[in-house]
Amino acid sequence: MSYSSVFKSVATVTVLSVITRTLAFLFKIYLSRAVGAEILGLYQICLSVFFLFISLTSGGLTTVLSRKIAESDALGDKSRSLAYLTASLAIGMTAAAISVGALYLFAPYATVLISDERALPLLRIMIPALVSTTFYIIVRGWFWGTKQFGAFSLTELIEEILRILCTLLLVSGVVSGISGATGIALAFTISDVIVALIIFLIFVRKGGRFRKFDNVGDILRPSAPLTVMRVFGSLVGTALSLILPARLIAGGMSVADATASVGRIAGMANPLLFAPNAIIGSLAIVLIPEMSADNVRGNYASLNRRLDAGISFALLVSGAFLALYAALGEELTVLLYDDSPSGLYLSACAPLLLLMPINQIVTSTLNSVGMEKESFYTFTIGTIFMIAACYILPTYIGIYAVIVANALCLVIEVVGNVYLLNKKIKLKFGFLKTLFLIAVFVFPCKLLVDWIYNITARVNEVFALICAGMAGMAAYGALCYASGLVDVDMFLSRVRRKKASKTAPAVKGGSAESARNG
Repeated sequence: MSYSSVFKSVATVTVLSVITRTLAFLFKIYLSRAVGAEILGLYQICLSVFFLFISLTSGGLTTVLSRKIAESDALGDKSRSLAYLTASLAIGMTAAAISVGALYLFAPYATVLISDERALPLLRIMIPALVSTTFYIIVRGWFWGTKQFGAFSLTELIEEILRILCTLLLVSGVVSGISGATGIALAFTISDVIVALIIFLIFVRKGGRFRKFDNVGDILRPSAPLTVMRVFGSLVGTALSLILPARLIAGGMSVADATASVGRIAGMANPLLFAPNAIIGSLAIVLIPEMSADNVRGNYASLNRRLDAGISFALLVSGAFLALYAALGEELTVLLYDDSPSGLYLSACAPLLLLMPINQIVTSTLNSVGMEKESFYTFTIGTIFMIAACYILPTYIGIYAVIVANALCLVIEVVGNVYLLNKKIKLKFGFLKTLFLIAVFVFPCKLLVDWIYNITARVNEVFALICAGMAGMAAYGALCYASGLVDVDMFLSRVRRKKASKTAPAVKGGSAESARNG
């Protein structure tokens, strides 16, 4: 795929992803105001358990499926894609059926892990969605591997829209006897089943069929370490939603306050913190099939260029959000959620945005080149430190223990994964210059945002946020341009060349070259 095609694909995925995440973010604001941090915390506890089991049923399958399809296409064997899909579904749906049975069987004993037993009825409502979620996640992996990025992202948008509509219907109390937390859980399950049916119809319309397969091992072996990684990742979420409240209660918090703290982190601060992923995630989605093809062809120079450019771009995006959150975290969450503590948490954890994009792109690259086992080792070490910090530190520093835990995990993963990847493809490390400059630029931009906000807040707080934010982004953009991190001139020249090629007169009967040659 050419760079222009990559750009178009990234743009397509980004636009749809931004719409999806914006809808999800606005809906989180509605939920936080409609049901409050406590009920939102109960819902997040259930989600953490649900996604733990989704990690078991489909964890590494989608990434391996997309890689296998991309590798087969690069070698000229496009007929294998549907067989790989069918094998992945056989594995995933079997695991989903077992998980549903296990959850219903052991649900009465879940109070050992769940500190707030009010979450148990909600979890029982959400359990059947394991089957439908596993199905459509794996089918979306087929869209991903075959580079149908529009369908891949559109199905995600459909999922979010349906979830919002069902939740609005059930949380509002329109249906007699259903509201609040029960309504959220029911909406989750109902919308999930509908989404699975819609995605199946799109799959069939796109030419998808189920084929006889004999390649379960080709999918299962490389997906195993990725699945374990995803399970550990979900355990981190579970540690946040289950262990953290218990440790906060042990430190003197009430049950209600501890549950609300989880709601503030997962339902209020994290949607803002992960906002850059709408763009960075789009880049990773498009790059994985491309880097898989580079790897199977042995074209490490191209792979290295894609990696370096991807990390640098991701850092540029994250740096802009870091400057805003560091200065205006509290003001943003007060405006959006009418909640101050979540904003203080957001400002404190904003520096993690310098490590998150590096980790995301490097981990995606390791998975693209078949180094799932190697990335699993660093991930395991980082996760162990993270869970330990989540267990030990809340007694001393409250919810800020989550920030320390995340920082420990990210540092270990980034250092370990970069070292492992460098052994295989000899990294150029051009992204280190970008990292250093952005870390330097953020400080003056934060000071400028603080200064302008304090001046304009006397007029109106919303006006102050807009003015300070725009000034901060302008200053950040100017610094990136002056330092050469953003090459606007090259971008404009490419746009001009593209327009010129579109407006150039077509030569009837042959190419321009053949016309010149008579």
